[in-house]
Amino acid sequence: MKKGTFSLLKFLSVTITLACMVTALSVFSINSPASAASSAGREHLEKFGIQGNIAASTYGHNPNGFMARVGGKNYIVDLKNDRVASIENPDSFFDELLQKREKQDGLAIVQFLLRNDRYDKDNLYGEWRGSHHLIPMYILFDYDANGNALPEGRIFSGEGASPGHYHGDIHEQKNIDLAKLFLDQGFLFAEQAGFSAAAVSKWPGNYPGTITGNEVNVRTGPGTNYRSLGVFFKGDNVTLLNRTEANGGIWYEVKYYNTQFGWIQGWVYGDFIEEN
Repeated sequence: MKKGTFSLLKFLSVTITLACMVTALSVFSINSPASAASSAGREHLEKFGIQGNIAASTYGHNPNGFMARVGGKNYIVDLKNDRVASIENPDSFFDELLQKREKQDGLAIVQFLLRNDRYDKDNLYGEWRGSHHLIPMYILFDYDANGNALPEGRIFSGEGASPGHYHGDIHEQKNIDLAKLFLDQGFLFAEQAGFSAAAVSKWPGNYPGTITGNEVNVRTGPGTNYRSLGVFFKGDNVTLLNRTEANGGIWYEVKYYNTQFGWIQGWVYGDFIEEN
């Protein structure tokens, strides 16, 4: 064999070897767990019309579904029941969720906006926005020894986007599955999305509270100089919207649903309110 021919064959052999190595590396990159998870998660999101950059995702941790942050919104994808919901609470909710874990506080109030939901046994809870169903869930749960939320939570809801009373049991198994999926993925998602357990201002907000006094006035503003709208009674459950220092004390802005008069919103003196 001529020297020039041998050199050419050697060059071609090296070139082919390098090309195979590049191809192998490319295939490994495409099929790596992180890449596969991102790709598969995107396919599920796009199926529901959700497109954009995935800033965080828990895909692959639970076969029943995952949570993802896309375009500044937080979604939960229920693969078991083939449905998706956005979480309509402010983003600070996830900071508070991590704080709750540090305090072993087992309560989460989550507003799920279910896309194209069907009228069923839970249709009177929350409110309907066309074919989308905003259903707030009051989820009570415990923790295991590792600080993980146990999925056997007790789940309630009520009428309106921010119920004054969370007195109704969730009936549909698919909605129970959604709450359990949230308990399983919520803390992991909060960490992956970059939220923290650092103390943040919780007001204004949307939190449960209880009236602790008898015949407590609810007023048009934070002070006794404001007109009374009526009275609450001991044990009434209200939604706390805001908290402020005024007129020598703490006042809470509250919201309450009365079956006779409808929604009542006003201010109550803090000595007669208990934050739940």
